[in-house]
Amino acid sequence: MESLLHGVAQVARSNHDWVTWNLTLAFIPALLAIVLFGSPGRRGAGWWCGVAAFVLFLPNAPYVVTDLVHLRGDVLAAPSDGVVVAGVLPMYAAYILAGFVAYVVSLELAHTELRRRAPTLGGPWFEPAAHLVCSVGIVLGRIARLNSWDVATSPTSALERAVLTLSWRGAPFAVVVVFVAVALTHAVVKVVTQAVLRRTWSLQP
Repeated sequence: MESLLHGVAQVARSNHDWVTWNLTLAFIPALLAIVLFGSPGRRGAGWWCGVAAFVLFLPNAPYVVTDLVHLRGDVLAAPSDGVVVAGVLPMYAAYILAGFVAYVVSLELAHTELRRRAPTLGGPWFEPAAHLVCSVGIVLGRIARLNSWDVATSPTSALERAVLTLSWRGAPFAVVVVFVAVALTHAVVKVVTQAVLRRTWSLQP
């Protein structure tokens, strides 16, 4: 048991930095959505700047699903199968779940705002369109290593890297693969989140 706990702790330590950083980025759009779309009110220039930041940071939430590329290395590095079952797999499951809960919250609040402000635009196309935009952003982040803030800090370089990456012959395939992964994971997490919320509300006195 002691060796198992030590192995699990080692997994947590070795992944702590990038997991914490990526989850921080994943929750930024959710926090922005709560502030921007959480209540009706005046929509001035500052609000639109916030919306732009929301769009730029939104791909960071579903981006977590691509971090499964690290899973094989962690499985191979684990000292035992017990560490894989008790440490590696639960860590990745919790990590991806947390990122996609932030994504679900972000899209739900944004979609509600869109239906409130422009009912004709808030149709069933919204989620697929958001998944597509995020998939392009994820490919740019994963392959070109672009960050959300590069658009503001180095716009020329960001544009050049984006064009170079998206003109790559394999880019459409990469976007489609990411789109499928994002759409399926979002659908599952959305159903689970709604079920948990319904269950929680039903238990309220």
